[in-house]
Amino acid sequence: MTAFRDRPSWYFGVSAYWFATSAKWFILLQVVLPGQVERMVPGGEKNTAWGLVFAIGAIWAMIGPSLFGHWSDRLGRRKPFLAFGAAATVIALMALWQSPSLWILAVGYLLLQVSDDVGTGPYSAIIPQMVPEDRRGKASGTMGLMTLSGQLAVGIFAFVVGGDVASIYVGLASVNLLAAAWTIYCLRGEVASPVVDGGRFLPTFLQGWLEPWKSKDFFWVWFTRFLNALGFYLVQPYLRFYLDDVVKDFSVFGLFRLADAGMATNLIALTISLFGAAGSIYASRSADRWGRKRTIYLAGSLMACVLVPFALVPNFGIVWVMSCLFGVGYGMYLSADWALVSDVLPDAGSYGKDMGVWQMSTSSVQIVAGSAGRAVDALNVSSFGLGYRAVFLAASVAFLVSTVLVRKVRGSR
Repeated sequence: MTAFRDRPSWYFGVSAYWFATSAKWFILLQVVLPGQVERMVPGGEKNTAWGLVFAIGAIWAMIGPSLFGHWSDRLGRRKPFLAFGAAATVIALMALWQSPSLWILAVGYLLLQVSDDVGTGPYSAIIPQMVPEDRRGKASGTMGLMTLSGQLAVGIFAFVVGGDVASIYVGLASVNLLAAAWTIYCLRGEVASPVVDGGRFLPTFLQGWLEPWKSKDFFWVWFTRFLNALGFYLVQPYLRFYLDDVVKDFSVFGLFRLADAGMATNLIALTISLFGAAGSIYASRSADRWGRKRTIYLAGSLMACVLVPFALVPNFGIVWVMSCLFGVGYGMYLSADWALVSDVLPDAGSYGKDMGVWQMSTSSVQIVAGSAGRAVDALNVSSFGLGYRAVFLAASVAFLVSTVLVRKVRGSR
């Protein structure tokens, strides 16, 4: 039995957990954690150090979502995992807040990644399991809107508190618990499904992990999302350092000027979220009416094009305008992508595990993006700003190739 209710309160309530998750990663990865790392290591090694921490968490995240998703499939329940994941996330946030050294921060970051996977692996199965196919665009669009709304809300909050790290961590912990409670409440009609597979956990997990790869559609959806995530994560971890080292002047066409790179990064992030929310609202309708693939074609092309001037013109006004356009494409992509994968999942009995495998497309790419930190530092030494330009242009190519390859998916419009 499912808990689906075709009304806005259900769509927004179920997406609340993703609101909190998105807010958490958004502000931590772009502003808070790079700032903490910068205070702990010498300036010339900050990209290398932050990239290492980033990659360590990503290694676990390659298996975490599918592992806990498989566990929830066997139990036939999702809500207990959401509750435990939310509680463990609070503990991890407090550990990160109090980190006195880089290695303690790395351990706290790994703990946060594990806590996140406990909830998000099973949580990712909700749309394909509970939502009818003709409503998945709407559900995916709401998920995208809440994703971007979470980013927008936490960005505004960071401005209000003046970037105070303690306030941000406490705020994230509070929102995490409230959002999880709202989502769990909306799933109150969920009834445990009978356990079909009674084999031993690890062998069934390993066997089940390989199963979705037999589907060509699943492979192409996974791989195109991998490339799209590669583009995103080649930019996100290094944006603050790019603004600080290369752009330096944070004025927008003489209209206003920001004080430092942290606030400038937050403004870019807020802009992407705000315009992304507009893009997701449009795409939530077009994904069901016009088609998931056509929506992604438009979104991916836009994201690829705007990164070129973003990388080559170190003017904050230009960077800000490009972030507006990038946000529209990003929001459209988020709104269509979840619906696309929901259409092509090969086995209705293993949604949690299969969606966890799909989520690996995002987490695995963080290893590559994190490892790029050393290359960024090395290229910057050889030529001023070359490392940043190189990774941003590589991100543009990744977005473009991802967009072209979506045509390989046959099982969705």
